[in-house]
Amino acid sequence: MDRRITIGVVVLFALLGGYIWYTFLRQDAPPVTPQTPEPTAILFLNFEFDKAQTLQVRDVKNNQTTRVVRDGDKWKMEQPAQGEAFLSRVDDLVFNLARVTATRKLNPQADLAQFGLNPAQYETIVTLQDGTTFTILLGNENPEGSAFYASKNGDAGVYLIDTSVGETIREFVTMPPYTPTPTATPGPTETPAAAPNATPTP
Repeated sequence: MDRRITIGVVVLFALLGGYIWYTFLRQDAPPVTPQTPEPTAILFLNFEFDKAQTLQVRDVKNNQTTRVVRDGDKWKMEQPAQGEAFLSRVDDLVFNLARVTATRKLNPQADLAQFGLNPAQYETIVTLQDGTTFTILLGNENPEGSAFYASKNGDAGVYLIDTSVGETIREFVTMPPYTPTPTATPGPTETPAAAPNATPTP
């Protein structure tokens, strides 16, 4: 073999060995931490916020329902009472439901009761202006308390959705979006007129 080639190979291995020692083997070398890939978000629900026409949430166990219907730029409540609904509270829930992502999808073969989905804890139905309907079933929280188990119509999978979405759904029934009663503002307190100085009797 050509001596120059031999020298070149030796130098190359020496450089490689030096790099490995300096990067990984020396005592003060930084520890090698494996990179954990970020979980890919799974789309669970998606619709246009301003196309929602009706929203209904039912507490399945207690058979309590909150139902609202869009009326122009407002929402009217039909259950549990009739009248104008609190706009911001309804919009908040509709906005949250318009795009829901999940951190995980399960394809269970066993009974869904272990997830609180047979029967479900809460049933949410969103109907759009064109008649399209989305039904979301909400189950139990996962053991870590970081997500709710949920399913939807037309899909046999069980999804893990964010806790904030599940809590907002539950509160829609436990605290219906009644329009707040304005608090009366007390008017200014009148100061009684000072009595005229008494004139002494002679």
